[in-house]
Amino acid sequence: MSENTANTKNTKKERLKQIKRFNAKVYRQYTKDKKRKIPVSDYITEMRDADNLLEFDNLQAYFYTDAGTVKAVDGVSFDIPKGKTVGVVGESGCGKSVTSLSVMRLLQGPQGQIAGGQIRYNQESMQRAVDLTKMPMDAMQKIRGKEIAMIFQEPMTSLNPVFTIGDQLSESIKLHFPKMSKQEVKARCIEMMKLVGIARAEGIFDNYPHELSGGMRQRIVIAMALSCDPRLIIADEPTTALDVTIQAQILDLLRELKDKINASIMLITHDLGVVAEMADYVVIMYAGKVVEQGTAKEIFHDPRHPYTIGLLKSRPVLNEDVGRLYSIPGTVPNPIEMPSYCYFKNRCEKCMECCSGEYPATIDVTPTHKVNCWLYAQPSAGSEAGR
Repeated sequence: MSENTANTKNTKKERLKQIKRFNAKVYRQYTKDKKRKIPVSDYITEMRDADNLLEFDNLQAYFYTDAGTVKAVDGVSFDIPKGKTVGVVGESGCGKSVTSLSVMRLLQGPQGQIAGGQIRYNQESMQRAVDLTKMPMDAMQKIRGKEIAMIFQEPMTSLNPVFTIGDQLSESIKLHFPKMSKQEVKARCIEMMKLVGIARAEGIFDNYPHELSGGMRQRIVIAMALSCDPRLIIADEPTTALDVTIQAQILDLLRELKDKINASIMLITHDLGVVAEMADYVVIMYAGKVVEQGTAKEIFHDPRHPYTIGLLKSRPVLNEDVGRLYSIPGTVPNPIEMPSYCYFKNRCEKCMECCSGEYPATIDVTPTHKVNCWLYAQPSAGSEAGR
């Protein structure tokens, strides 16, 4: 064995030891924090804008693995206004689902943790605002499912195969409304199934998940999320693995229910067609960061960030003779040991010398349109560089 090879192996071993020591320290602190009693004053906060239902402020969600710290969400900031739909878009692995799981406090600890930032929730029922990242789990359980509900990505894995649909639908209703009788709970479940367009709801109540089609299972998951009339619905890829007809029905259903119960929706998807149809505001994420955000009209008609422009160019367009569909060159960088410069630099067609420096700051294009790109650091560069 050569001396260089031996040195490399020793370096790797030492690095793995350092990672394990660091992770052990983080895990101990996590366990210690879980046992600590958190006073209400620690998580009471103030909203930056009273018209917002949820505010992400520099959210950081990390996974502490044996290979190193994975910064899945690294400084995400955006708002979800009351009664609006916000679409969160990006490639697989960009941090969309981890952001939503952070809201629900469902990250699998101690490996997965919220490492910093705030998620401010406007809890009007209690006439206060709270920071969800600091709330104790007993307080969080009163919000989760009742005020903030989530439609998970895959209905077959979200539903337990050994329990009936009725058992799973009634669980959250029993938890949040303990005074309801068994008959009232069943009536509520059947009402919710009819609301999401399921015929023969009384019979479906006693069925098991495997007895239903994919579209019906997706409707059941939506019914579960809406059963307690939440103020915020987090829909994580609600139309994945469904055929086009069922997709359209599910989207129409979500839109109708949002208006009916006056809720806000955080719609997570990589389907730009769904976003164009559903969203009032759009947030573009890349490698754990928000690179552009604005109204749906601004993002689709005046995209600024090269990544956003690349996503829009990669859409198939009807009535256009295109030999080959455009694809963004390169791959998403490794989330371990991310560089300090712009993460999109190595894939960007408009890369400049300054892109190798610090990560670009947030630049306001309009009061609602923001972008993180050095192209717009100079006011004069704004309108032409990104088109």
